[in-house]
Amino acid sequence: MTESHVERQVQARIAAAKAKTQQKEQQRAELAGRRKGGVMARHRSKAKRAGIRLGFCGSCARPLMRNTYVLCSKGCGAKLCRGFKRCHEQHNAQCASRPDQFTDDPQGAS
Repeated sequence: MTESHVERQVQARIAAAKAKTQQKEQQRAELAGRRKGGVMARHRSKAKRAGIRLGFCGSCARPLMRNTYVLCSKGCGAKLCRGFKRCHEQHNAQCASRPDQFTDDPQGAS
């Protein structure tokens, strides 16, 4: 049997549809890559604006952003997490600027 012109047209349309679908998939993949790069760039710029590079908590070492920390009340200059009470308690016990209550010097006790 020979192929009729109708079958050739159908095969051509199927091939064209497959090519078009493949082209759209490739275009979507390319756009997804660009989108991912744009999202990462937006996250980087947001972090830069928010000041994530301000330092780390003196107690738990979490990264600190603007308005998320307080300075040590003893005056040592350490930045502590604002939302975590245990960071303050832990740091106050080991702060270098805290007043010493006990001494090994027998003459300093008088």
